[in-house]
Amino acid sequence: MQILRAMLLGLIQGFSEFMPVSSSGNLFFFSNLFNIEAYTLSFDILMHTACLGALIFIYFRDLRAMSENLTSHFNKMVAAGIAPAFVLSVIFQTKIDGFFLSSKAIGLCFIFTGAVLFYETMYSPGKKKFKNMNIKDALIIGVFQAVGCIPAVSRTGMAVCGSLQRGFNGKTALKYAYIMSIPAMLGRIFADLMMIYNNTDSAVVDVFGAIPMILGFIMAFGASVVAIRLMQRIAARGKFRPFAYYLWAMGIITLIDMLALNRIF
Repeated sequence: MQILRAMLLGLIQGFSEFMPVSSSGNLFFFSNLFNIEAYTLSFDILMHTACLGALIFIYFRDLRAMSENLTSHFNKMVAAGIAPAFVLSVIFQTKIDGFFLSSKAIGLCFIFTGAVLFYETMYSPGKKKFKNMNIKDALIIGVFQAVGCIPAVSRTGMAVCGSLQRGFNGKTALKYAYIMSIPAMLGRIFADLMMIYNNTDSAVVDVFGAIPMILGFIMAFGASVVAIRLMQRIAARGKFRPFAYYLWAMGIITLIDMLALNRIF
């Protein structure tokens, strides 16, 4: 049973991390739906490492080019873009997680993300590319991404919406969102490692066991690769709107259950 639970969480993590649907919100929802115990810090590290590995695998050439020219225009735009989310997460992330994951706001956050996606896809994507990006564009997109620090608000979705708002095409919007997510993943992994270092409770470190965790890692990596490739095709067509309908459905179900039924939460 532990193997199935770990693989299911890996599958959910892999797909939801790279689709504009919020990985934190989906993991919270489905963990409660299937009555899966909240996974441990060590498992959380493995999941984010798997997602990060998939991202590096897909965008290896781009990342290598970035490392070869640290002062390039693209690197400067990425640095400017991640600044708002970095500041917000360092100062407020613990309080944000504590408030939203312990309240009935999760459903509203799903609906909010869907509404932003729906609005930003009412019109055809623009034609701007990376070479057209300036500091103002990067900072505005970064502010959108920073809103994604809220649980059940998709970081990827908000960054894509920010890019669409600034007139960039779908492929550019998605690629920029993914590249900007790398520092966020590294930060999450580092934060979890520090929590493990400062906590001697073995239950915090490992509950699933070695084999389930390895299989969960493999599942998360594979799902991440599939999700990224699928999203690249969707972005090329600019067809992000179906995700808004999914988020609205998730939000409505979550609100109804939290406020009245109490069958899931």
